[in-house]
Amino acid sequence: AVKMDIHVEIVYLVATGATDSEDVIIECIERHLKELGPDVPLHFTRYFPAFEYHEPPTPVEKLEWAYEQAKKMGVRFPYIGNVPGHRYENTYCPECGELLIRRYGPYILRYKVGRGNKCPKCGTEIPIRGRYVRKGFFGLLSRI
Repeated sequence: AVKMDIHVEIVYLVATGATDSEDVIIECIERHLKELGPDVPLHFTRYFPAFEYHEPPTPVEKLEWAYEQAKKMGVRFPYIGNVPGHRYENTYCPECGELLIRRYGPYILRYKVGRGNKCPKCGTEIPIRGRYVRKGFFGLLSRI
């Protein structure tokens, strides 16, 4: 899909007691960079108990650590999920830090990627594929 110029994001479920060890997260980030490169967003999502797996929810601090490691290792667009309102839930320009996409849970509240997919503040190219379409109160990213 990346080679076909289709927008791709990778979601990594940080599940307590299963996929939350620092070694496993580092390995995931390394593989992400090797296979997909630094521009494919890496979304670390929080686990909550469900069905027959009853470990406690992923600590927010573990998600923050994963986000910070991904940034430090070269992922340009990491973010976390299932932590509504957290600052790491958003997407920022990797050059100037400008807030580009404000999220609240699964919703996009503000989308500031400018014409030509550039940061409105510094002009850095933001490699998002598709087009943002506002439908109702919340928007969505589509391939229109």
